[in-house]
Formats: sequence, structure tokens, C-alpha cells
Amino acid sequence: FPLGALRKPHIATEEQWSLLTNKDAPIGDSAAAVSSIVIEAALRRTFGLDAYIVCILGGNGFQDLDSKALVEAMAAKLGAVSVPKLAFLTGGMPGVQETFAKNC
Repeated sequence: FPLGALRKPHIATEEQWSLLTNKDAPIGDSAAAVSSIVIEAALRRTFGLDAYIVCILGGNGFQDLDSKALVEAMAAKLGAVSVPKLAFLTGGMPGVQETFAKNC
């Protein structure tokens, strides 16, 4: 391996790094660690190292109408906050993510 491949990236956690340096670590866990590191690096490159990135997750629908109202209200409040380099990230899915995006 090149020498740089053996250095812990600054964005990798100790847990992620231990998975990547342990040949006996479960493959799925190691793959998840690599994915997390790469995604974070890409987001930081796009939005900046000092950005606040909020990931919006949720199902394709709501089990309860109160949940939809809660997501709408949270999105409206967060969308009104003036914080430099604040980014919301969704996967573009219908349901919770779409509701948040439309109300933010």
C-alpha cells in the first residue's frame, strides 16, 4: 500500500479506523465505515468543514397525522433560523423527507 493509505483520515472516528485496520473485522462493518468516511468527506468538501449538516430521515408515509404536523412545524422553525452554512440533506423520498423539504 502507498504510505498515505495507512494514515488515519482526520474525519475517521477511532471506531471506523479500527474496523479498517483490522483484517478480522466483519466485511459489512468495514464497508459501512468506508461509506461513512467517504460521504462525510464529500459533504464537507461541498459545504465546507465548518458546515452544520442535518440529515432528514423518515418513512415514505406517516403513521399518525400528528407526526406530519410535527415535521411541518420543525421544518418551518428550522428553515427560519439564520445559521451560516446550515444544510439539510434528504434522499429525495416522499413522505417525511418531502414534507420537510416543502416546509423548510
